[in-house]
Amino acid sequence: MKLPDARKMNNGERAILNRILELPFPGSETIAEQLRNFLVVPIDDNGSLDFLIEDGPKARVHNSVPVEAEAEDIDGTTIHLLLHVIEGITRGLEVYKDDSSRVIRMPEPSEFRIFSPP
Repeated sequence: MKLPDARKMNNGERAILNRILELPFPGSETIAEQLRNFLVVPIDDNGSLDFLIEDGPKARVHNSVPVEAEAEDIDGTTIHLLLHVIEGITRGLEVYKDDSSRVIRMPEPSEFRIFSPP
C-alpha cells in the first residue's frame, strides 16, 4: 500500500539515517536490512518521518527506541533524533528540539552524537 505522500528518502535524510546506524546495537543489522527498500512519509516540519516497510525479518531490539542521536541547532538548542522500532519493524525517525521549537538548520550527519539508551 502506498500513501499519496509516500516517497523515497532524499539524500540528506539517508545520510542522517546512515549516521544513526553507524553505532552497532542489538537488532541493528536486521534494521539495516529492513531499510534497504522502503518509503517514507514526512510527518512534520522538523524532518520526522514514518517508514513504510512491507516485509523483512523482525529486529530483536531491547527498546522501542534502540538508538538516538543529538546535536545542536544554530540557536544552541539540542536536536534529538529517535529511531522507533515497534514489534521488530522500523517505524520511523522522530526529530524534535528540547524547547519544542522548529529546527532551524539540521546539523551535518557527522555532527550528531549517537548512543543507545540503557
